[in-house]
Amino acid sequence: MAAYLCITTAGAQSSVTSIQSCLSLDPDGYIAMSAAALADQPTLQDIFAIPLAEDMVQMWSLGFGLPMTCFLSAWGFGVVLNFLRDTKHY
Repeated sequence: MAAYLCITTAGAQSSVTSIQSCLSLDPDGYIAMSAAALADQPTLQDIFAIPLAEDMVQMWSLGFGLPMTCFLSAWGFGVVLNFLRDTKHY
């Protein structure tokens, strides 16, 4: 049988009276999440972990390479258009 994290409430304002591990749903409480779901949640260590080298290369190419490629392509296109526009006046 699976273990669950159960929260027991009391009163009209539904204040939490206890949080404990249980095997089934209590009549005066509800299940917050299963133990397996709690184990799957990321921790602070997982969130702030240093990414792998392959991930860093991909982030660098998307964060720097893609905007620079777009900028330089647009700049070159603008130079050509300005050159054509300026040569038509003569």
